[in-house]
Amino acid sequence: MHMYLFFFLLGRMAILNGLAFLIPLLCAFSWGEPAYLYFGPSMAVTLVLGGLMMGFGRRHSKQLGVAGGAWYMVLVWVMLGGVGMLPYLFSGALPVADAFFESISAYTTVGLSCAVGPAGDVPRSLVLWHGLMEWLGGLNFILLMVTIIPQVSGCFGLTLSVHQSISFSPMLGRMDIAARQVGKIYAAITVLSILAYLLAGLSLFDACTSAFRSISTSGDAPFSFMSGGNPALEWACAFSMLLACGNFLLYWKSFERRDLRSAFQDTELRVFLGVLLGTALLVSFHLWKMGVYDGADSLRFGFFHVLSFYSTSGFITADVSAWPDFDKFILLLIVFVGGCIGSATGGLRVMRFIVLFKIAAQEMRHLLHPRMVISLKVSGVPVDMKIISRVLSYFFLFMAVFFVSTIIISLSGMTPLQSMGVAAGCLTSAGATAHLFGVVEFSAEPAWLKAYCAFLMILGRLEIFSFLIVLQTAAQAFKRRW
Repeated sequence: MHMYLFFFLLGRMAILNGLAFLIPLLCAFSWGEPAYLYFGPSMAVTLVLGGLMMGFGRRHSKQLGVAGGAWYMVLVWVMLGGVGMLPYLFSGALPVADAFFESISAYTTVGLSCAVGPAGDVPRSLVLWHGLMEWLGGLNFILLMVTIIPQVSGCFGLTLSVHQSISFSPMLGRMDIAARQVGKIYAAITVLSILAYLLAGLSLFDACTSAFRSISTSGDAPFSFMSGGNPALEWACAFSMLLACGNFLLYWKSFERRDLRSAFQDTELRVFLGVLLGTALLVSFHLWKMGVYDGADSLRFGFFHVLSFYSTSGFITADVSAWPDFDKFILLLIVFVGGCIGSATGGLRVMRFIVLFKIAAQEMRHLLHPRMVISLKVSGVPVDMKIISRVLSYFFLFMAVFFVSTIIISLSGMTPLQSMGVAAGCLTSAGATAHLFGVVEFSAEPAWLKAYCAFLMILGRLEIFSFLIVLQTAAQAFKRRW
């Protein structure tokens, strides 16, 4: 493994997050909060850690290997969880297990929480830091998606969506270029979201924290405006979630060509919008048919919550736990699909489901015409057998982890449905699936369950293959040593 580059990249990410502490630190000063007592030390510890790792990796090579990339993807989430929990520890707001769970949940944009009590009891600077962690976590995942995941997982699915003018390379220089391109798009979309919330009537502070949660698809954190039920805020939130569901590399291509219409010619985006429309109409009709809401409110709540769960954001504006079981299961199932590949959303992603359906259709044709030679294509691009194999493997592994995790979580005393909701939420980054079945917060849950759920959150963001590579390299190193 290229250990020097590995530590250099970890140090650079630590410094980025260390500098992010400056925002709540300055805000705490301006608001007269004593938060500098825990943001200052947190910033110092993180910057020193990042500086040491960058210093150790200063003689790095220019290329990152597959094993090094996998180890980086695993440890960067653990490191972020460690530095993100420091303000909670220094402030005494949460114990160690709860603080790490809260931090990992924010960085992986899951939205589950151990925090209890009214939002007014929490310093505004700590609420701001929670939103920043979610925003930085979404950015970190996007950067991994366009730099390291293609090297570790073989681009399975991503190249089908952005097959022109996009090159994925393990070279550090090209990784930096791709990261800057996507980072600009991420920042621009965040600004648009903030403006939408300001127009909806929120203050600048609430608009920023709400935009951080919407664009990162982290959803309904414990301190949220969404309980107010304001239709204007719901429109602003829906607009932000739609932007967050798109392929960020596709956005960049459209921006470079000055042709936004080309984005709507993308097969994945069209399928995403079609599934969104069809599912939203189905849920809205059923809510109206069952007498839960009148016609207008059925459309309003149906469309909003389908988009919220489809994008794996999980914003909730109604008591979805009281909805009919049919609608709750539709919301549970749709989080497994997720948004477009190349976005900050969780789930399996639309592109991979397109490939799975085309594989099934191809096999049906082979049954009818055994001698027919059929080439599987997506958007006119032939799909390599290696990609097909990896998509099938990933789908199997994802579902296997989900079912095993449901059994493990049920050992904590949760009902089977609650266990399914928690497992799905952690793996797909849509923690609101736990809310569907009455699991609101985790403060009273045992420490082992919090640790396992934190592991699932990281595993969902690793796309599973990275973790398997880490296990394989660790086992090989153990064999060589003993």
